[in-house]
Amino acid sequence: LNPSPGEKILDACAAPGGKSFAIAGLMKNKGTLVSRDIYENKVLMLKEGAKRLGISIMRAEKGDALAFCPDEAGSYDRVLVDAPCSGLGLIRKKPDIRLKSDGGYIDGLISLQRDILKNAGEYLKPGGILVYSTCTLSKKENTGNMGWFLQNFNFESVDISGLLPDNIVSETAHLGYAELYPHIHDTDGFFIACMRKREV
Repeated sequence: LNPSPGEKILDACAAPGGKSFAIAGLMKNKGTLVSRDIYENKVLMLKEGAKRLGISIMRAEKGDALAFCPDEAGSYDRVLVDAPCSGLGLIRKKPDIRLKSDGGYIDGLISLQRDILKNAGEYLKPGGILVYSTCTLSKKENTGNMGWFLQNFNFESVDISGLLPDNIVSETAHLGYAELYPHIHDTDGFFIACMRKREV
């Protein structure tokens, strides 16, 4: 996401809050960070975490990423969508995930993910950055959604080679995304894509 102090940033699916807290730190607690979650108890968790960490720029609020807010169109510098997903990247920790992750379940998630991405894109200013991430290894949910979004909306991929930690090597970073695998990167399975809204 590469946030900077003074920017206006949306974390569209924020709970439990780790990414929002990291964003606020990189912003040096200057600017505006809106952190939303659909569940009230998780919003409370976000608020408590921000208070504990002394974060004053974070506004934690209940909000459904599927419900578009027209008055916020074109108002954000950066948007993070850590989307609800099949969670297949966590299967070594949660083996029961495989019991519900059949094709129909994943296809339903793809529709949801695309609706969230569409809304997120509308919230960005021209030149704004959208980061889409999941904790799954499903190509449909990952590169499939990224390709669909780039094909249908006025966005371009962003080379993230210089933004990854030194211990993470990705052959696709120059294409705007990275896929992390437990047996290669010693992490859970993740997908991270970075896209920029074109100026015109």
